[in-house]
Amino acid sequence: MISKPIHFVSYKQRHCTDIFCLILFIIFIVIYIFISILAISKSQPISFVHSSDSFGNLCGQDKFEFQPYQFYFDISKCLTDGAFSFICPTTKICVSSCPTQYTHYELLQITEMDGMKTKDLVRQQLICMYDFDPILDNRTITELVNDGLCAPYTLPSEPFLGRCLPSVLTNLYDYENNTQLNTNISVAHINTHMFGINSLSDVGRIIFSDLNRIKQSLILFIFIAFILVLIYMLAIKLLTGLMVFLTILILLVILFLSSSFCWYSIYTGNDLVYEYSTVAKIVNDFIKLRTIYYIFGCITTFLFLLTLFIVLTLFDRIRLSIILLDHGANAVFSVLSTIFWIPFTIIVFCLLTSIIIYIEMCLSTVGKPIFRTIVNNETIPCLPNINSTECIFQQEYGYNDLVLNDTDIVTRGVIEFLVDNKTNLKWFNLFAYLWFSAFLFAFQEIVLAAVFSNYYWSKEKLTTSFPLIYSFFLIIRYHLGSIAFGSLLIATLRYIKIIFDYITNKITKIQNNIIITFLFKFISCFLWCFEKFLKFLNKHSYVLIAARGYSFCKATRKTFVYMINNCLRLLVLVHLTEWILFCGIIAICSCNTYLFYEYLQWTDEFDQLILRWTPMVIIIIITYFIASLFFSVYDMAIKTLFICFLEDLDENDGSIQRPYMMNNELLSLLHKTNTIKEKENK
Repeated sequence: MISKPIHFVSYKQRHCTDIFCLILFIIFIVIYIFISILAISKSQPISFVHSSDSFGNLCGQDKFEFQPYQFYFDISKCLTDGAFSFICPTTKICVSSCPTQYTHYELLQITEMDGMKTKDLVRQQLICMYDFDPILDNRTITELVNDGLCAPYTLPSEPFLGRCLPSVLTNLYDYENNTQLNTNISVAHINTHMFGINSLSDVGRIIFSDLNRIKQSLILFIFIAFILVLIYMLAIKLLTGLMVFLTILILLVILFLSSSFCWYSIYTGNDLVYEYSTVAKIVNDFIKLRTIYYIFGCITTFLFLLTLFIVLTLFDRIRLSIILLDHGANAVFSVLSTIFWIPFTIIVFCLLTSIIIYIEMCLSTVGKPIFRTIVNNETIPCLPNINSTECIFQQEYGYNDLVLNDTDIVTRGVIEFLVDNKTNLKWFNLFAYLWFSAFLFAFQEIVLAAVFSNYYWSKEKLTTSFPLIYSFFLIIRYHLGSIAFGSLLIATLRYIKIIFDYITNKITKIQNNIIITFLFKFISCFLWCFEKFLKFLNKHSYVLIAARGYSFCKATRKTFVYMINNCLRLLVLVHLTEWILFCGIIAICSCNTYLFYEYLQWTDEFDQLILRWTPMVIIIIITYFIASLFFSVYDMAIKTLFICFLEDLDENDGSIQRPYMMNNELLSLLHKTNTIKEKENK
């Protein structure tokens, strides 16, 4: 029998894979949607955005539309274990503005009794309960505070997340001549002198103001970041060998110079770093620099010798990586639409994350507002009373008989189910996020794998005019089950690791034993390494699923065999390509940031900025993000072509019936030939 040559399996030759996993995934989605609808309908997620008073009213909403800020009667009760908590046992009301000065009820009482100010002027400084006018009340200020009708004190405050929090003044310092600050200097003046801002809440406004001032320049250099990435990718395409040579040479030079400096410093005792660096002097007080030099010198020397050994002994495999790099660049430039596939995935991922966070907020606020009062040092549920401050709302949602008396049986049952299983549902929501996100990125990888495997097996002549769209519908039609299978394994392993880390933190807080801590850390590290290996294996398995239409298990088994039989090729290829792409990202970020800085200096926009470091950090982050997105497509193209190359070697023999599909460069490097080529040469 004459076997057919291996090729990219077309649409009509495929069958659905891993159907059971797809059914399981669909059932999971239906259950999650049902629970989400219940949680959304019986929750108060808006309470995370808007603060509330002690009676369950949302500040800035409904009748409190013009009172958007929450004020604490005694904010000191919010301090727990040295940290600030938004949930604290004190009366809270909604106010139109935060207090700007310090007052205390005892000082106000003395001022009123001495007749230094009129009753109206003194009592208008008090912040009291709704619909209560302290000026019309005949009780003393002390009695009003003791009865819980007015706040005992106020502090200069600023709105933060809808809450009036005390203004924080840090890094107070004297002038160099030790002159004392005048007592009449205002907080705003000191902040302006020290930070260039009037209040801490102005930081965000100033950042946005700076960005708005240079928005045209920022947009220009975001566009330049795209151009620099394309130039670098084009350079790899046209000058692949030179780029690889320069990357290896730079790595060897850096390792050699670092190693030489360490051993020179140890041998001569001349420490230039200690002499010119204040940080080095501080570090030397804790860890001797000579010890650091020994450790760093040994590591860099070992890496230098190892890299040199790899270059000299694995030269053919490095040549293979150069050819695949060039082949990958050609594949990406032949299907440029793949570049826009990654941003689309990121947008969907951000949308997914927003939905999951919203569902988490709904689960946290499911039920009805719970009001509690303290009786004999115990908190018990109660019904609120506008004239009493004993029964207050502490942003706790749930159910009790008092709250649910007026609800129907169905609503009561749903609320009780959601509240009783709130913790379990939150863990369920976390697992859903892990599975959905793993599924999304697996879908992204397998679609790209289908495009680039089609490119390889068709000998750089794609079988369709729209390869990305063709691959998209091909994967949806036949291989969603395999994606669900692979993503389920990743999500389950991550979920186990998260649970294990959670248990570890709980145990170490109860009993801090060195042996137990080491054991748990070891297991956590093992789970992390296993997750990375599984992701690596899955990513390469998706190539065979996309190209050959295999099921997940069959593709994984064949991929594992290919990796074991070609571990040296895989090691050199993966690390070399990742290093080249990482060097490219660093080079692009550095170049774009430097050009951005020089451009701002040239246009005099830099001197107009208040926080000058902010635009630099933002352009670095944006450039790094853009470069990573582009190079992730390039990386997937290389990995796809490599797996196709290994399958080509395994399945074909160069005969007329089963010719090699690789290009002539790979054939000559591996000393392989196709029979038909031999006949043509003769």
